[in-house]
Amino acid sequence: MTYKVTYSFGNNYSVKKTKTNDYKVGLSNINQIVEPVELDQLTDVEISGNNDKYVLMYDAPTGKWKDVNPDAVLSAAATEPIQPGLPDDFVDTLDVDLDNRIDLDAGTF
Repeated sequence: MTYKVTYSFGNNYSVKKTKTNDYKVGLSNINQIVEPVELDQLTDVEISGNNDKYVLMYDAPTGKWKDVNPDAVLSAAATEPIQPGLPDDFVDTLDVDLDNRIDLDAGTF
């Protein structure tokens, strides 16, 4: 590698580097990058414990994904302001499945 430095007022100077340095770059244990192996090792996921059959739901105030009871998903779907209510196909299936299980009798008028 050669560097040339020139001074414009009559004096010319040349600078040369004759010896090359062999630099070695590596990672030490202190700065080692660790890839997550499990979901709860991600910084934007908050797992509260051994909640089998729970689902992940995004929590906007904390900016994290949290494990929640699946009932919370249904409650959120029923109260969602952008698309309120449960999907029609889900309600239709409940209507058929629960037809003989839940009877409401309001009497006669």
